[in-house]
This record gives sequence, structure tokens and C-alpha cells, in this order.
Amino acid sequence: MTKHWLAIALCALGACGKKGDAPKVDIDAAHVSAVNAAIPADLKGKIEFEVTSVEDGMRKHKTTYKLAAPKGWKTDGPIPGTLRPADGDMMGSKTWGQTQLRVGENCDGACEKKDWAAVSDKVNFSQFTKGQVEGKVVKDDKGTNRRTLVFERKPSDFPEHDVAVHVITAWWDPDASKYFTCTAELGVPAKGLAQAFELACSKVSVE
Repeated sequence: MTKHWLAIALCALGACGKKGDAPKVDIDAAHVSAVNAAIPADLKGKIEFEVTSVEDGMRKHKTTYKLAAPKGWKTDGPIPGTLRPADGDMMGSKTWGQTQLRVGENCDGACEKKDWAAVSDKVNFSQFTKGQVEGKVVKDDKGTNRRTLVFERKPSDFPEHDVAVHVITAWWDPDASKYFTCTAELGVPAKGLAQAFELACSKVSVE
């Protein structure tokens, strides 16, 4: 089990911090419209984003995330906070390939104040920026108490079974006991949706 999945498993067992480490954000109609406007012309009508609430499914407490997410996607998979296409499962989607959207929180061990920029780099970003995954960094935006990475993977001999693009956003309060993430894995048919998912992940409300 990788460190990333171990961290998710620990959170699912209630090992993460309490709610209140991130403010609520207004996911308004203008934001949703901007996300939908980023859908390329050839995919218009095949997908539409709307305001969506997703629970992380923790045992001791449940956190609800609100964001712009694809209409009709489902949350019945084994990983808390994950949305998949209506025709998707752990093996992928006939329509969108290896595509899913996930929101969540992480402590990377004890839930206490840490250098979240360094922690999130280790857990979420370094595998892509340090060559552990073949491909190219399309964007690596390090802002104040947040970071967004867009990474295009090198295609394999069976690209229909691959994740083509990773979109990863992490954000945090520097004094908080955890940080938050919104990640999208896009299969080949959904590759053109990278900008739309990046915009969707740029504004997530922790309820």
C-alpha cells in the first residue's frame, strides 16, 4: 500500500483532525458557469457540472464537501469522497475511461500543526515532479497556502486503460491540524476536460 492510500485509509478510520480547519466557500452560479464554459466544444452536451455535495464517509465524523462536479456521477465506490461517472466502477467507465474525482483531507500521521506545503508535496505532488511517474508537468502553481498541479502521463501501449491527466489541488490553513485535497484522474476520453476539472477543484467548500 502506498503512503497516499495508507493516508486515505487512516482518515477513513477517523484518524484525521476535526472539522473547522477550512472555511466554507460560496459555490455560486457564476463559478459553475465558468467551469462549464471550460468544457471544450467537442465535449459540450456530454458532461455538465453542477453544485454537488460529497461526504467523506468517516466513522467518527463525516465531512461534507461542496463543489462543482459532473451531473449524475455517483459515490458508491470503496474510497470515501470519490465521484465516478454513472457507468463507471473500479475498472473504469465505458464513456470516460479511467476517470474519477475525489475530495478529502489528510494528516499524514498525527493530526497536528505541520508544514503542509512540505507534507502535501511528499504525499501528493513529488511523484509527478521528481520523475517517479513518466510524463510532463503541464502546470505547477504554488500559491499562498495552496498548490495546483496538472500532469499529463506518458501513454502506454494500452492508453484506453490509463489515466491520461492528473489534476491535483491541495489547500490548507498553516495553523490547522490537516490539509485538504481535490484530485481528478482523467482517462483518455476525458483528457480535454483538464481545465474544467482544474477550475472545479479551485473552489471547494468544507461544510
